[in-house]
Order: sequence, then structure tokens, then C-alpha cells
Amino acid sequence: MYFIGREEELNILESQYIKNKSSFIAVYGRRRIGKTELINHFLSKKESITFSVTGAYDVKIEYHLENFANKLSLAFGTKRQEFKSWSKAFYSLQEEIEIVASKTDEKISIFIDELPWLAEMRDNGFKGALSLFWNDFASKRDDIFLVVCGSATSWIIDHIIDDHGSLANRITAQIHLEAFSLSETKKFLIAEGHKGLSHKSIVDYYMVLGGVAHYLTLLNPSLSFVQNVHELFFEKNGILRTEYNRLFRSLFKNHQTHELIVDHLSSSWGGQRLIDLSKKRGLTKGVVLSKALKELEASNIITRRYKYKQVKRDVRYGLSDPFIYFFNRWVKDSSQIDFIGDKSYFLSLYKSQSYKSWSGFSFESIAHQHIAEIKNALGIRGVLSRNYYWRSLGEDLESSGAQIDILLERADDVVNIIECKYHTQSFTIDKKYAQELLNKQISFQESSNYMGSIQIVMLTLSGVKRNSYSDEIVSINLDIDALFE
Repeated sequence: MYFIGREEELNILESQYIKNKSSFIAVYGRRRIGKTELINHFLSKKESITFSVTGAYDVKIEYHLENFANKLSLAFGTKRQEFKSWSKAFYSLQEEIEIVASKTDEKISIFIDELPWLAEMRDNGFKGALSLFWNDFASKRDDIFLVVCGSATSWIIDHIIDDHGSLANRITAQIHLEAFSLSETKKFLIAEGHKGLSHKSIVDYYMVLGGVAHYLTLLNPSLSFVQNVHELFFEKNGILRTEYNRLFRSLFKNHQTHELIVDHLSSSWGGQRLIDLSKKRGLTKGVVLSKALKELEASNIITRRYKYKQVKRDVRYGLSDPFIYFFNRWVKDSSQIDFIGDKSYFLSLYKSQSYKSWSGFSFESIAHQHIAEIKNALGIRGVLSRNYYWRSLGEDLESSGAQIDILLERADDVVNIIECKYHTQSFTIDKKYAQELLNKQISFQESSNYMGSIQIVMLTLSGVKRNSYSDEIVSINLDIDALFE
């Protein structure tokens, strides 16, 4: 069985496993990102006795306890018990560990998957029983390898990692598992049997599915990009057509606010400030909105975008999850009446000008998520930098204003103005666009009083066609391969 990437995460797990004392690791990340696969892959290489239990969404405590008892019996080969509380369940786990430990020197691995669901994302006694198990038993030993995992990222952070009660400062390591990069997605798709994929095709898939491992496994290697997307989203039984609603309900206890925020952000590519969002239908500035934004950010669904030389109110929130961005724009408001029986439904969308325009924004978002790869292509991997958004209102120019896709400020006194263009052919800079680029450079320099060098970088699918305008304006040309470095 192949396993792609995750070297850093596997190294963290290994360093914790080989310690001469017990470990308590928290793993969190978006639903379907591959958390369970990571831990199972790691444990499959070990000879330790493993007790593994998984929470289920919207299940009552009685069923959780019954499942815990069943898994305990299977792991330790003992008679199945009945538990009326989590404290009794963990006490029995403790007893089984003591019996086994007296017969072996091997580590004993405990994997608690989807912990927030076991705790029902509230106080049902699970967290207290877990803390007693760790504080009074496991932490005093040297043979326990405890991993807890959850898709409800903010719950894991608030109640396990940053807990101020009985689990405060108990975690010995934490792993925030993120989506695959483009290069990892390429390796994953090749391992899945896809052949002859161009970098453009991989970017097209990434715009729809992101680097989410589970979604990528649903692709049929024998189908084209258009055919696969149609099968997953625009067939009567498209498997990802209902994923969106399940995603929010499984991640957030009060998911309605989160969905409203995402709805508003999906129609505003440049992002929105807190004050802007608080004026939207169904949202009000306060604890509820701020908490929901924090939770969405922790789940990598949205990201903060910082303006160059910003003040606090300039922080903008924007969508960063490709799947959610795609779903909101093209799937959410479509009905089966629109596409049922029409095998060319998505093909017509894909060929439309509106989809091409959307792809331009999506390509820019992908570039923001691959700044490390862009820096590597620029030859500045080791140079400290920060990336921003920037825009002017055009007060000093005849134009209506200037906007920079990515502003990369470097510690070597250079600013890169990075322009992202999603064009299937070599991009041609004409007189009009050359003037736009020049306006951006002048407007930024005049408004910021930046004293270093300013370089314009073009990031395109197929490169820039060389002419007098490109020679005069552009310092560096990068094509799509830069994002796969």
C-alpha cells in the first residue's frame, strides 16, 4: 500500500514513539485530509499492542460506550464488558494495559480518533475521564503512546491543546495536518493510477478538490477532468454533491454562522473585513462572529490576508479551501433539474467565460498557498519574506486604482509584485496591460515610499510571450512548473 508525503509529520510521531517516557500527541485538521490514514500508516509499521476507537457524528453516549467496550475486547482479547460512564471505560482500559505491560516491554499505542464526537462536542464526561487516565496513570509510565485526533479543529485546540483545566500543558506534541501541495497531489494521483497528467490538469483538479486526499481517491484515472468533475458533482448520485453540508455539520457545533460567513466570502474574491461581514445578512459583530471566524481559520477554510503597512482594520478574511470555493460558485445553487441527463452540463460550464474568469481567481488563491514554491523558483528560498495583498484607490493616478495579486516583501530590500494569469496559451503583454503593470508599480512606490528595488514577476500557465513590453516591464517570468518545485 502506497503512502505519499507527510515526512515531517511521520518524523514527529517517530520522535515521540522512541522516547523513554509516555507521549500524548494531538492531531487535527480538516475533514477528509488524511489524519486517520497518517496514524494508521505509522502504527502499521510498529509491533506495539494498539487500542483504537473512533467517534461517530451525532451518536449518543450509550453507543459510544458500547463501541469502546467492543474495541477494548478486540484489542486485548478479553471478555466484552458493559460501561455506564467514561470513567469506568478508561479504568478498564487502564487495567488491561497493566496486565499486558507485565508480559511485554513493547509500547502500548492508544489511538482515539474523532475525539470531539466521542465527547459529543460538550461535557459528557469523556474529557474528564481522559484527563484522569493521562494525569494519574499514563503520564507516570514510560510505555504509553497516546494519539488523539479530530476534524473539529477548533474543539481540539480549545479543549485539548490550549486547555486551561485538567489537560493544560499535557500535550507532548501536536500535528496540524494540512492539504497536499501541488507536487504532493501530483505524486498521489500518479500512485492512484493517473497517467499523462499535465501540470495544468493537476491545477484544474486542485481548483476543484484542493489537496484533500480522500477527494482525490474518488477520481477515475480513465476519465478526463471534465468527466470526473461531472461524475462527482453533477450526476444524480454524485458522491461529493452532499459533502458540503456534511462538512460543516461535522466540524462546527453551531454551523449556521460558519456557513453564512462562507456564503458571503464566496462572492467576494478580494476578501472582507470584520466590519464588512458584521453588516451582512444574519451576521452581527460580536463574540459569535469572531469565534466562528477563528474556527473557520483553524480549519483552513478561510485565511487572513494582510495589507502592506496595514492597520488592524485592514485585515481581510478570504476563502482558502478550493473545494468550498468551487462548490459555492458552481454546485450549491444548481438543482438536479438543471443537469439531470445532461452529460455535457459541466463541459458547458468549463468552456464558459464565467468559469475562465473564476479560474483566474482560483489560480491566484493557489499561488498564495504555494509561496514557498514560488520563492524557490525565484532563487530566494533562504531569504526571509512576508506576503501581502495591496490595493490603491487611484487618488494619484488617472486610473480607477491599482491592485496587486501578491506582494512579496523580501529581507534583501526587494519587493516582488507577482501577477497571476490563468491562460492556456502563452500570455501576451500588450500596450494596455503594460501600462496597468507600470501603474501598479508607480502607485505602490508612491503610496508606500518603498526605498528598495521593485520587480514585477509574471506567474502564468504557459509563460509570457516575449515582446518589447515584456522586456521593458517584467523582471522575471515563471510558468506553472514553478508551483511544483
